[in-house]
Amino acid sequence: MIHRYCISHTTPQLPSSWYDRCIALGQFQPDSDLHVRQLDHYWHEARPVAYGAAGSYVLPIAIRKFSPQADLIEICSFRKRILPYPAGVEAKIFPTLREFDLEYALAEDDVASQFSWEPGSGFLVAQPLYFKNTVYRHYASIYRSRDFHDYTSIAVEMNVLDSCSASQFLAAKHFIPGGVELGIFPRSWLVDVLSKLEAVGRVFLERYGYRVREYDKYQVRAVGFLSERLGSFLLIRHLMDIYSNHIPADVFGYMTVIVNDGSRYSAGLGDVESDRPDRFRLKIRNGK
Repeated sequence: MIHRYCISHTTPQLPSSWYDRCIALGQFQPDSDLHVRQLDHYWHEARPVAYGAAGSYVLPIAIRKFSPQADLIEICSFRKRILPYPAGVEAKIFPTLREFDLEYALAEDDVASQFSWEPGSGFLVAQPLYFKNTVYRHYASIYRSRDFHDYTSIAVEMNVLDSCSASQFLAAKHFIPGGVELGIFPRSWLVDVLSKLEAVGRVFLERYGYRVREYDKYQVRAVGFLSERLGSFLLIRHLMDIYSNHIPADVFGYMTVIVNDGSRYSAGLGDVESDRPDRFRLKIRNGK
């Protein structure tokens, strides 16, 4: 059985039939039992710097309360979802992303199977990207490298990483957009990983929130960008452990964004390459 959660700050652009419950942020559905304020007031107060990550961080609480019998959990957002097959058209500026005109698709009756599918593997995540100069160096070229190092140190301090896996994290070249915050995952595994990311994110903001709050409106979301990258690392490592370094291609779906009236998605990611071979081969092994 799968339970589907949408994390959003306003009425999602996704059809309501694509999710079961909505984790509400900000002024959206303030009286809902699933509003972030009701689940963890800390993350409600921290939302001006955490943005959507605040919803991801309270998701373990929601899952324990409302989805105790679920085997799988799906996470989607305001207008993004991982689909098992390519819908719409490829985005021109964001590798592996697809733009899906919902009105056109509904007129074609082309969405019926997209919200009832469950992966046999237990996982459906975005296609991986490959960075020649490491995920860390790409992050540092756009954001602040100091944050990455401080965040990694906290992860080691809290036993989410050890010295070996921290080095692997800094040297990683593969990145799954969305990390563990977009896609389908086994319930117990997801709760465990998101709880770890929440703990690291909380300490990071408690220690360094004073400087993060001085960043511009894009850089201020540092904790969300960082948890996406650590989540991706933990996800890839877990998949490698399951599949002996040969991850089946059907674990990887298509990150899809809803667009309206022929509009295009706008986001800057930098110069990266997509990586979707028949089997996903990596060299990183083990580590805490």
